[in-house]
Amino acid sequence: MAIGSAFLRFYNFLANLGLVLRDDPPKVVDLTGREWGATVNGLALSIRQVPKHDPEEQAVLSVVIRNAGRDRKTFIVPGWLFFYEVEITAQNGAGVSRTFYGDKLLTTERKTERLEVSLDAGEARDTDVPLGALYAMRRGDSYRVRVLSKLDDRTEVTSNEIAVRA
Repeated sequence: MAIGSAFLRFYNFLANLGLVLRDDPPKVVDLTGREWGATVNGLALSIRQVPKHDPEEQAVLSVVIRNAGRDRKTFIVPGWLFFYEVEITAQNGAGVSRTFYGDKLLTTERKTERLEVSLDAGEARDTDVPLGALYAMRRGDSYRVRVLSKLDDRTEVTSNEIAVRA
């Protein structure tokens, strides 16, 4: 049982990093009950915490970008982790630093990937961001979180702000 549980956690970790098996069906993005940030140039961001199935799991954030406009949107993103800038504030108002792993993963030397993303009108894409692995969040504490995305020099989309329990 422990091996199966460990495998499931490892598989979920890989999935959170965007590594999926080719036979996996396309992920259906559930927009039910989501709150959204302001729409900018037809695009909007929404965030919410992924429910934990085990109290030992680290916090994971679901980030959805949606084309709220009428026309197809195409833009270039610098890899999935560099596309979203996460702002985390502790209860005392202080910013939250990255973990050692987060610093290594998000170094500018790793910002080499360039992906083209296209969203048809009404289409949305969901990304899971492993907050607990990237940021020094104390288990049980509550944090204020929002996400920004800079599509180009003139366009910055901001999500809704939520409370996340680590």
